Amino acid sequence: MRHILFSAFLLFCLTGYSQERGEPATVSTGQETAPAVERTRTLTFAQMGQPNGVRLSGINRFVDLNSGIRLDELVTRASLSLRVLYPQGMRHDQSFVRVYVNNQLSGLSQLSVARAGVPHTVEIELDPLLFSDFATIRVEYDGTYDSECVDPGNPTLRFDIRPESTLTIGSTPLNLVNDLALLPAPFFDPRDNRKLRLPLVLPVEQTEASMKAAGILASWMGAQAFYRQAEFELLEAASPTRHTIILTKGKKMPEGMSEADIEGPSLMIVSAKENPWIKHLYVMGRSDEELLQAVYGLVIEGQVLSGQKALIKKVDLGAPRKPYDAPRYVPTNRPVRFAELIDFPGQLEVSSDKPRASLNLRLPPDLFSWAGRNIPMDLKYRYTAPSRWNDSLLNIEINNSLIQSFRLAPRSEQVQNKINIDLLGQAELTSEEALQIPAFRVGGNNELAFAFGFMAEGGGSCTRVSQVARGSIDPESTLDFSNLPHYTRMPNLTAFANGGYPFSIMADLSDTAIVLPANPTPLEIRSYLNVMGLFGQWTGLPATRTTLIVSDKPEGIGTKNWLAMGTSDRLDWLNNANMNLPMVLNATERSMGLPPAIQWLKGLWQSDTELQPSDSARALIQTAGSLGAIVGFESHLAPKKAGLVVTGTDQDSFERAVAALSDYGDVAKIKGSVSLIRGDDIQSYSLGETYISGALPWWLRLRIAFSEYPALIAVGGALAGVILAILAFGWLSGRASRRTKGN
Repeated sequence: MRHILFSAFLLFCLTGYSQERGEPATVSTGQETAPAVERTRTLTFAQMGQPNGVRLSGINRFVDLNSGIRLDELVTRASLSLRVLYPQGMRHDQSFVRVYVNNQLSGLSQLSVARAGVPHTVEIELDPLLFSDFATIRVEYDGTYDSECVDPGNPTLRFDIRPESTLTIGSTPLNLVNDLALLPAPFFDPRDNRKLRLPLVLPVEQTEASMKAAGILASWMGAQAFYRQAEFELLEAASPTRHTIILTKGKKMPEGMSEADIEGPSLMIVSAKENPWIKHLYVMGRSDEELLQAVYGLVIEGQVLSGQKALIKKVDLGAPRKPYDAPRYVPTNRPVRFAELIDFPGQLEVSSDKPRASLNLRLPPDLFSWAGRNIPMDLKYRYTAPSRWNDSLLNIEINNSLIQSFRLAPRSEQVQNKINIDLLGQAELTSEEALQIPAFRVGGNNELAFAFGFMAEGGGSCTRVSQVARGSIDPESTLDFSNLPHYTRMPNLTAFANGGYPFSIMADLSDTAIVLPANPTPLEIRSYLNVMGLFGQWTGLPATRTTLIVSDKPEGIGTKNWLAMGTSDRLDWLNNANMNLPMVLNATERSMGLPPAIQWLKGLWQSDTELQPSDSARALIQTAGSLGAIVGFESHLAPKKAGLVVTGTDQDSFERAVAALSDYGDVAKIKGSVSLIRGDDIQSYSLGETYISGALPWWLRLRIAFSEYPALIAVGGALAGVILAILAFGWLSGRASRRTKGN
């Protein structure tokens, strides 16, 4: 009996520990439990940020790959399959490939002499115990061809890893505790680099308010997913096999609960009955207003939630936001410190093995750059000083274009001869440089890179890259974009497809109206949610103040920018003659604005990079077939406000048009004011009237106007010269006349 009681007590303790910490889940089969099925995930190097593969050498000896391990997964096995090629001539008995997981040696493979010069696969088993939340996998190449002296720049020391190389991870699901403090996990897990595909269940009775709540939730998830992107799927009931979010007003409740159990705006997380490691988040309210308040509580106060259930009593949306203050944007109204731009600690640190540091700069697409306008940068950096002048240097690049290069100065002889106790940082020199980045080199998405090149002193042929040198860009360095005004010609689909402009000017979309047809179809709702996810991705914030209009005769747009979505047969209100759309289409007819007749072919079929504006001439084309379109124009309701339509002649073409906004390859083709989408083909045109968004100082407008008409400058200069000559002649003549009279 004592043994039985002890066993029961031990089982109770282990069960409690499993529920609290998260243990491998089991499925109940009545009389016994069985472990959950193992999941296998295979990632190629291309999926881990190396689309062209990797070339390692004696100088660049390693590559780091990042793979997150979800909070609800336990790694049980891992392996690396490297498709490699290396030349003959190395000493293969002293050449190795080492693999580190989170800085711990996990695998080693000696290079084969027989396979030199032939592509082959190297299999390396990794220790699954080394995989934590974020796993950094370092593949390091250690090659040599001479035991006495090795030149790291020798082409013999080349090791190519093909992009089809893979990392395979096997894992079992963990049964997490039902705690709101884990949000947004497991529905979105920042450790997972894959695209977020999230099932949603909407209320049975869908209203404008409940759809707005779903859109705000989608934008929040899009902001969390960021570069991974978010895609949403509509379900009628919570999935037993996938993490699901359910928005309900009482009709769809967890087992054991009813509509009467809803006390107000509330959140609750529960486990799926069939699979306890699958979680369902219920966002609940007794009315549309309460459901909306529950969503506000989730997206605004999510960081303070805890426990299985929370009642949202009050939510403050905060003060109105200011233009261009989206977290994804670099501030453009003041100098910005590099410390505000870093994504992780050590991002600006470099070494001989990792000689390059970079910053990602996302800017509003309407920053106006013109000849002679530059972006000042105050750069401060530190480095291990060489003992004498050599080829050590620092290159500064923007979008892979060299801006400036500095040689790294040695320590002065006066400093070298000092006898003292080394203090922290004394071995490093600090330098400061003021430089200018040409504004025309900067776009919406940019990479600012700092590449150090360290050379160590050696004898004769043994001069090589230093293995101990380090460098650092000071986080107090600054960039200043405040001298660039916000000014661009619209419509500009490039700016919309890359950053949601001009809707993203207000990060909470307070100046945006989304228009859907009455009684929207499931496809139109899902497309709306996916676009809201994109807005969150672009701004980094949930769209808490957006306006949603669900109507076939929309009212209430007012002076806002607006975006209409749906198949063309459900957007009849766009045929209003006052719209002046550059293109209107339906299943059988397409009406397009055209350039002047003499330039018809050039204007309509020119390349994407040579878009030209057209006049108000139009053509009516009678044809059939599937065609999607993204059309931009000036709103008919307010000057300098944008109207934009995402549509298609049928559901397939409409779905394809929406999907193009999430595909990086397609986004590069979306330009001008009209983008037509036929399957995989996207053609962009600049049609219809243009308008200006933003403003320029009067003196800059005058300067630009003169620059566009050089002949006018010449004529004006000549006239000014003649006028000055006449005035000078009159003044001199008068002076001579007075002198004559005086004599």
